[in-house]
Amino acid sequence: MKKYIWLAAGITGMLLGSPTADAHVELCMSSPGHRPTFVIDIRPDFIELPEQGFSVSVGSPYDIITYDNWYYINQNGSWYRSSDYRGPWVDINENALPSRIRRHRMEEIRGYRDSEYRNNEGRRRVDQQRSDENNRRNLDQQRTDENNQRKLDQQRSDENNRRNLDQQRTDENNRRLLEQQRSDENRNR
Repeated sequence: MKKYIWLAAGITGMLLGSPTADAHVELCMSSPGHRPTFVIDIRPDFIELPEQGFSVSVGSPYDIITYDNWYYINQNGSWYRSSDYRGPWVDINENALPSRIRRHRMEEIRGYRDSEYRNNEGRRRVDQQRSDENNRRNLDQQRTDENNQRKLDQQRSDENNRRNLDQQRTDENNRRLLEQQRSDENRNR
């Protein structure tokens, strides 16, 4: 029980002492004996640490490390891994960490990240990543809008073709009726 009280106190202290972040993050605790679940609503920004060969989140209450299409979180000495920044998170043994990450203490990683971010180039890279992500989202939305417009245009074209075909059939039927009437009139004379 003491363990969970200390864990809750530590998490509270960490969250209260963390700088404000754009991402909405919660740490949900299940009943005793279950691992924590990290809830991260918005993809954090990441800054690349070129010398270390991985990236670390910036402005997020959690230090999320991304390397080789995996995400890692260290929480109270335990490591968690996921293929998506939103989870689900699986606890892993420290020996299962990639050696690039395992050889550094979290304090070192935070120091590298903070140093890189303070560097103007680092900030520009994060800003460029945000801009690239926004551009990708805008381009995806534009493509979706264009596809929807094409579908709508195709539906309208199909509807016009149906109307034209219906009109041709009506015209053909009217022509036949007119011919029939003329034929009947000629017979009656």
